[in-house]
Amino acid sequence: MSNPKAPRRRQGFAVASLILGILGLPTVGLALIGAMIGIVLGVVALVKARNDPAEYGGKGIAVAGIALSVLSVVVMPFFIGILAAIAIPSLLRARVSANESAALGDVRSVLVAEVGYQSLNGGYYDTLECLAGPSRCVPGYPGPVLLKGDVATTTPRNGYNRRFYSGPAPMPPPSKPVSPSSMTAFAYVAVPIQRGKTGVRSFCVDASGDIRTQADEAEPEIVDGACPADWRPLGR
Repeated sequence: MSNPKAPRRRQGFAVASLILGILGLPTVGLALIGAMIGIVLGVVALVKARNDPAEYGGKGIAVAGIALSVLSVVVMPFFIGILAAIAIPSLLRARVSANESAALGDVRSVLVAEVGYQSLNGGYYDTLECLAGPSRCVPGYPGPVLLKGDVATTTPRNGYNRRFYSGPAPMPPPSKPVSPSSMTAFAYVAVPIQRGKTGVRSFCVDASGDIRTQADEAEPEIVDGACPADWRPLGR
């Protein structure tokens, strides 16, 4: 007496090929590997069905599995293109946001350093070099540095160019010992290297303590160590 389940068991390769072909369409060929396995299983099932049709069935299923697996490979570039169209703008926005946050952090660090330096330099501001090494500039100052690392330079980084603008020197010269490079005002600017790609907003801070921003990659015109008046205060 024959086993009624035997024909179904003899279609295992064909069924597996069909399943992999169906799964491959929405999953980009199961990362290509699944599609290739589906094609191989379908070919094996097809050969067996042709050589011994009485023992092996599922010829149609095998053909369908091969066709779907091949189709999943053919449409792979289109799926990849769709995924790239979705992912790339998101990655670009994330990079721009990270660059802006880093630039804004540097702007705030310079402002805090200048305010601290002012209190120990007779009420006057100074260059980035003096903020990084106040003991070399302020007579008799033995204390710690106020600005560290690349923030104390104007080296481009994190997608932004940075500029420091010195303001006017004290007039008349101070009567008490202060740094020779003392100034009554300053401006520090961070501008995207490529607007829209490395950053969207530019930032500027000066002796007023206000951080101003502008959606522009052009270098601002700094006069007497003051940020442009038409730049919008941050947060407004």
